[in-house]
Formats: sequence, structure tokens, C-alpha cells
Amino acid sequence: MVSFKCARLLSVSMYKPDIVVLEFAFAISLISFSLAYVNLAFAQTGETEGFSAMLSGGDEVPPVDTVVTGVASFTWNGEQAIKYDLNVTGMDKVTAAYIYNAPKGQNGDVVVTLFKADNPTGQISGSLANGTITPSNLEGQMQGALFRDFIKALEIGEAYVNIHTEKNPNGEIRGQINTVK
Repeated sequence: MVSFKCARLLSVSMYKPDIVVLEFAFAISLISFSLAYVNLAFAQTGETEGFSAMLSGGDEVPPVDTVVTGVASFTWNGEQAIKYDLNVTGMDKVTAAYIYNAPKGQNGDVVVTLFKADNPTGQISGSLANGTITPSNLEGQMQGALFRDFIKALEIGEAYVNIHTEKNPNGEIRGQINTVK
């Protein structure tokens, strides 16, 4: 009888290390999965997303006959700021540049001021404006909204850049903002 108890005790204790090893392996895999998820979340916030708009008179609503062109570039790193650069070729007497909220072919409301001159500029071929857009720069229907709402409008193509001149006060060149792929 003693030998039977010893044999049974030995057989039970032989399985316990296997259970402990399995539990340990499960815990390690759970921790690894959790760390991978956390690393992915941090990596996503460190990534940048780019947007751009090619500006022309033909995209104005209604179209404007002009040889002037422009490019607006935007970089968002997942935080509460977007850096922008606004470049033009052959523009004269610029008065303002804005981001409006509306789909292509429709006029919308101003949501960000990119450039505003007290007096019209002279001839410009190059950088018109650059800077950073933060939640405090949002205006009109976006004022007080979540910054993510503004980003979403850019991502789905419901925002455009419009540059106004003395000759074309409603806008001389315009372009829909698109995600850079």
C-alpha cells in the first residue's frame, strides 16, 4: 500500500511541472502579445501622414482663367499639430489663403487661415506661407471641434486650399486636399 501511494504521488508530481510550464508559457505569450499591442499603439502615434493640394484656377468654383499655380503640403505626426508649406508660381497681389471645408466642386466655409496680408503682396514665385496648424487655429464650423475631426475632413477629401488675390477676391487658385499615398 505504501508503494502504491508513493507511485501515485510520484505520478501526480510528474504532471504538476508540466502544468506549471504550460501556465508559465501562457503567461509569457500573453505578456508578449500585450507588449506588441502597446508597441504598435506607440508606433502609430509616431507615424506621419501627408496631405497635399495642387492649386489651379480651373479648380475654382466657378473656374478662373489664370496661369498661376500652387502647391500646398501638410504633414501630421499624429499629435495636435500639422505643419504646412504653401508655394505658388507667378502670383501677384495675394491677399489671403485659407482652408475651407467642402467637397470638390462646392464652396464651403473657412476653417483655417494659412495667410492673411494687411496689404496685397508683390509678385511671388516660391514660398507664400508656412507654419503649424493647431486646435487653436481652427475657426468657423471647426472652432472648438476635436482636432481629429479636422484631420478626418482632410483624409476624406472634404477640405480645400484657396488663395485669394486683389484681382480675384473670391479666389484665384484652389485645390482639394488629398492624402499623399
